[in-house]
Amino acid sequence: MDLGLAGKVVIVTGGASNIGRAIAQEFAREGSVVAILDRDVAQMNKTVAEITQAGGKVAGYPLDVADVEATAAAVARIEDDLGGTAVLVNNVGWNGKADFFLNLTPARWQKAFELNLFSTFNVTHAVLPRMVDRRGGAIVSIASDAAFGEFRVADYGAMKAGVLAFTRTIAKEYGRYGVRANAVAPGLVLPAAGAVGEGSLWASDTGMGPKEVQNIESGIPLRRRSEAVDIAWSVLFFASDRARQLTGQVVSVSGGFAMPR
Repeated sequence: MDLGLAGKVVIVTGGASNIGRAIAQEFAREGSVVAILDRDVAQMNKTVAEITQAGGKVAGYPLDVADVEATAAAVARIEDDLGGTAVLVNNVGWNGKADFFLNLTPARWQKAFELNLFSTFNVTHAVLPRMVDRRGGAIVSIASDAAFGEFRVADYGAMKAGVLAFTRTIAKEYGRYGVRANAVAPGLVLPAAGAVGEGSLWASDTGMGPKEVQNIESGIPLRRRSEAVDIAWSVLFFASDRARQLTGQVVSVSGGFAMPR
C-alpha cells in the first residue's frame, strides 16, 4: 500500500535507538526525508549511516529536547535544510527501574516529566506554528500502555497519560488548520542487538530481567511482545493520508495487553 509519504519531511525525536530508530527506518523506506533529533550523537550517526546506505534520505541533528532555545533553533535549521515539516513524531521517552511510588524520588519525578511530557510540549511548540501556517501536518506522539494505569510505574504512567491528554487537546484546537494529532501506546518493547547506543536513555536502568519479561509475555493475549517495527507501522499509518479522518486517537500496540476505550 502506498501511504503517500514519499518526499515528506518527517522529524523523529529520539530517532537513533530502539523504537525511534525503527520509525526513522520505516519512513525512509517510504521515501520520506527524515530528520533525526537525538542527544546520543554516536548512535545517531550510526543510524543515519544505516539508512543512507539503504538508499534513504536522512539527516541527524544533535539535540537535548528539553532545551527550549536549542529545540527552536534545530527545527528552524531542519526546515531550512530539508523543507517544511509534514510529520512530527514525538518519540523521546524514559522509564527508570520499576518500583513502588513511595520509593521514587522527586529527582526521578522531574526527570520523568522532562523526558516524557515536557519534551513533547517543547518540540510540538516549535513545529506546530509552522504546520498551522501551512494549513496541514500530522503529529504522532509515543505514549505507553502505562498511561492506562500500570503497577510500579507511577511517574512514567502519569507523564504518558499527560501525553494522551495533550494529544487530544492539540487535535481539538488545531484540527481547523488541517493539523492532525494522534498517539501510539506501545507495550513492552525490548531493543534488538545494536539498536540502542551507549548514550541512549534506555541503555541502563530498565530493571527488566528474563523472569519478569516471561511473566509479562504470559499475560499478553497474542503471547508475544511487540517489536519496534510494530510500533513504527502504526505511526506511519497515523502520519499518512490513509488516516486523514483520524485525530485525537490512541492505539495500543501491545498484542492485546491493554485495550483502551
